[in-house]
Amino acid sequence: MNVFYIGVENPISVSAAGVSSNEVKVTPSGVSIANKGGGHFIVTGTTPGEASLTVSGGGASTTFKYRVKRIPDPVPMLGAKHRSGSMGNGEFKAQGGIAAILENFDFDAKCDIVGFEATYLPKRQDPIGRQNAGARWSGDVGELISKAKPGDSYFFDDIKCKCPGDPAARNIGGLAYKIR
Repeated sequence: MNVFYIGVENPISVSAAGVSSNEVKVTPSGVSIANKGGGHFIVTGTTPGEASLTVSGGGASTTFKYRVKRIPDPVPMLGAKHRSGSMGNGEFKAQGGIAAILENFDFDAKCDIVGFEATYLPKRQDPIGRQNAGARWSGDVGELISKAKPGDSYFFDDIKCKCPGDPAARNIGGLAYKIR
């Protein structure tokens, strides 16, 4: 079954054997459609579920069924390239925040980090937690990051992002780093 994603333009091409592209008519149900001419269309979905496109022309009509889905959950990464693990303190301090990366997603879409909770666990000391709004380090979180030294740990939990078409932020998990 084919899929349309909410929040992005879903391009399709429609043709019917023996029928001029000017005579082909596409009627949507559950999605909206914009005719770009020459048999090219842009489909836009707004609600998850089922949709259909009925293609008619030359006296014939066929209905094609589709699923309408949200953009898949992005992967949280530190500095847009580091997943959880071990990192040198200089490299760790050089990161500016957390990014939401859409891996293996064929559409041009960008998800934005709304906020997260940062926890600094200095070696053999009590943890210190701070809330951060947005993707970049806030003043409080930036101060915790600047204290990184070998043996310390950092946890970024409850990472929330908003992707195109999302009515509300979604939780995409957490990250953990051991400073070496």
